[in-house]
Amino acid sequence: MSSFKTYDEITKVGKLFEIVDELTPPQFESGKRYIFIGCGSSYNAGLIVSEVMTRYGFTAKAITAGEVLIKEMVEELVSNFDHAILISRTGFTTETVKVAEMLKGRIRTLGVTCDKNTPLAAACDSTYELDFAHEESVIMTASFSAILRLFLNAIKQIDVNPEEYLKKFDEKTSEQIVSNKSHFVFLGYRERYYMARESALKVQELSLDHTEFHETLEYRHGPIALLSEKSHVVIFSEFRNPSPLEEDLANDIINRGASAEIITSCTDESLFEVQVLNLYSQILGYKRAIHKGLNPDKPHGLTKFVSLEDL
Repeated sequence: MSSFKTYDEITKVGKLFEIVDELTPPQFESGKRYIFIGCGSSYNAGLIVSEVMTRYGFTAKAITAGEVLIKEMVEELVSNFDHAILISRTGFTTETVKVAEMLKGRIRTLGVTCDKNTPLAAACDSTYELDFAHEESVIMTASFSAILRLFLNAIKQIDVNPEEYLKKFDEKTSEQIVSNKSHFVFLGYRERYYMARESALKVQELSLDHTEFHETLEYRHGPIALLSEKSHVVIFSEFRNPSPLEEDLANDIINRGASAEIITSCTDESLFEVQVLNLYSQILGYKRAIHKGLNPDKPHGLTKFVSLEDL
């Protein structure tokens, strides 16, 4: 189970949190406008943080670096935002670095990487270089949680024990699910919808399985047609006890021959639980990769970062 680097990098999340908590987090100001920019999981991290910030009264949005480039949106960003936060685990993601270079001197920029001395750091006004969260494997795992915690600590620091979630999610991703399921669906609302998005991406990357993500009750409006006995549906609930509608949907899914799991909140600070909910899909994707005889450290067709020489 632990013969690959990916497993070690998933399970080191607790140590990363300890180090992150020693850092001074960014200072978000009321009345300022923030835009998070990234690609892949880094974009998903921006979506999650911006949603939590919005619910706490800040003005924040997220956008992919690719959209900024294709739509030539630099002037729009400069006009509509005061701070740009650019996230790239490696600091080499071409689209993100290019946007940072285009914004330099036009708007305050903050880079976040998990390595030192990167092109992104050179292009930004200031940078968090979380090199203690460096990962050798291709897929972004615990570093995702570390980046979330860095920004969520700027809003409110809560006690969360990743080891408890690792243990719980290890139990929930049972051998029956890992061996018999090959279609995975993740559901949620708001910050948990974005977590569903990240979860679907993580399983897809690690195990090359078919995945989906939707808002919870929207699943009935079309996507449920793809449900089969090979499907496993995960509902991210923000409540300690599932709502009757969530339970009704889960029962409907089970009655159709699939399996369903409602991940309820374990804390009164459910908004901030997103920094560990991603561990479910990382463990599931890792186990599925092992089951299928794949190398989770180097998934087929993927590289550690995307470099586009023509940008």
